[in-house]
Amino acid sequence: MSHKLIIAWVPCLMLPLLAGCLSTPDVERIHFYTVTPHIRVEKAPATEYTLGVRPLFSSRTYGPSMAYLDNENQLGYQQRHEWAETPSIVVTRAITDALAAVGRFADVGNAADMVRPDLLLTGDLRIYQENRTEKPVCAELEVRLELRQALAPGALYAATIKEKEPLLEDTPQAFATAMNVALGRFAARVASDITSLELPEKKVESN
Repeated sequence: MSHKLIIAWVPCLMLPLLAGCLSTPDVERIHFYTVTPHIRVEKAPATEYTLGVRPLFSSRTYGPSMAYLDNENQLGYQQRHEWAETPSIVVTRAITDALAAVGRFADVGNAADMVRPDLLLTGDLRIYQENRTEKPVCAELEVRLELRQALAPGALYAATIKEKEPLLEDTPQAFATAMNVALGRFAARVASDITSLELPEKKVESN
């Protein structure tokens, strides 16, 4: 009799343990933020020049994780808050879109996809972070750019451009919103600078 009771009660005691093992654990998900700036540019007279844009170089410092600079001048990263795309890709696309929208160049695109563009734009992403050392806290962007003729020495344009936009509140969403504004202003400035250049007369190749 006693043996039967023990056998009957063991499954009942195991049920709470099994229920605990089968339940879904509470896991904090990663939040992803996009940067899709609205870029305003002025149209310019068209030329026959083609412009190839090479993807911006960037160190591993500015990757998917949202970076911030604290008051000890230490670089940190938001936990469970990331960019939907790598910053260098986003900034390269904004530059390309702005230059294409101006209408000055016969073609604007990734230099690797073009046969032989007349002009090459290269650069590196130096800063893409939330700067907490300043008051108010701001989204900070800095890029070094150089424009050259593909078949001639010397730079037609070289500049280090920096943009800042204050955060409206202390949240990752506010950081993304401020970076949208800063990047839109940056891309428009790049397009304006390059559009205003006096380009040399384009040489026509003879067959």
